[in-house]
This record gives sequence, structure tokens and C-alpha cells, in this order.
Amino acid sequence: MAKPLGRIGSRLVSGIAVLIPLFITVFILRALFGFTAGILLPILDPAVDHWPPAARSALSLAILLLVVFVLGELAAHLIGRRMISLAEAILLRVPVVRVIYKASRQVVSAFERKERSAFRSVVLVEFPHPGLKSIGFVTSGFEKPDGSAWNTVFVPTTPNPTTGFLQILPASSVVPTEFTVEEAFQMVMSMGVLSPGRLKDVV
Repeated sequence: MAKPLGRIGSRLVSGIAVLIPLFITVFILRALFGFTAGILLPILDPAVDHWPPAARSALSLAILLLVVFVLGELAAHLIGRRMISLAEAILLRVPVVRVIYKASRQVVSAFERKERSAFRSVVLVEFPHPGLKSIGFVTSGFEKPDGSAWNTVFVPTTPNPTTGFLQILPASSVVPTEFTVEEAFQMVMSMGVLSPGRLKDVV
């Protein structure tokens, strides 16, 4: 009896590990779809007001996918990259927009595979209060005039690691680990289900 129950539990865990990234992806796509539909449908209404709601929504989705595809094509070619850089330069000249866009772009870049070096190492920190340990990513470090070393550490939330908390901590209070960034991300996104076996050695 224990073996079938163990198998069921294992399958449930595997299903959760598959479901979480899908949920996050669907959530982001749904937000983008709602944004696109909110802009496009008022413009398209005169031409498609007689269409069924499902057909109008499908049109908005098709336009969203087309826009994403075109942006991807532009980003893959030199001329396109220059156009995107020009658009970014214009955005970065607008005071409020500049702060929001620059911060958002840096966060997205940090989570792209080719930019994973933005996270220097994976550590454990006492968060949200002493006695508890949380996974964190060291993003930078500095030395104070008294010679003490400090780190800035990003502590992601579970299961969505694109949000979290920024901690500024003495280097002495940060517990180093040998986890890779990929292993840490898997642990965070699976809510601890996919934890490295070495976790017991550092907690």
C-alpha cells in the first residue's frame, strides 16, 4: 500500500513542477493580452463591432502574437536592434518613464539565460526574520570606509522569482552555497520540491 501511495505522491509533485511554470507563463500572457485588447479593440470596434466576442478576442490575440514575433525578428537583426535602441533612447529621456523602463529592463535582462552572470552567487540569508533561511542571489558588493564588506542580495518570492526583496547585508551574515543559479531557480519556482541534495549541508 505504501508503494502506490508513494507513486501517487511522486506524480503529484511532478505535476506541480510542470504546472507552476505554465501558470506563471499563462499569467504573464493573459496580462499582455488584456493590455493589447484594451488598446486595440476600441480602435478596431468600428470595423469589427459585428463580430462575435470570441472572434474579436482571437483577433487581439493574433495581433499580440504578431507584435511579439515582429519584435523578436527586429531584435535578431542589426537594423532592428538599432531601431529598438533608438526607441529605448527616446524612452530614457522621459523622466518618470526612464526610471520605470530602465529598472524593468535590467530585471528582465538579469533573468535571461545569457545574462545569468548578473547573479554572482547563490547564498542563504536570514529572512524574513532571524532563525529562518531564504535563498538569495548576490548581485553586487561594496566595502565601507571602515573596511567591512557588504553585499546586495536579491531574495526572490515563490513561485514567481521575478519579484522579491532587496537586502543590503554584511558579507559576514551571508551563508555561501555551491548551488548553481539554475538549481536555485528550480528550487524557488517549485516551492522547494526540487531542492538540491546539498541543501542539508548548508542550512
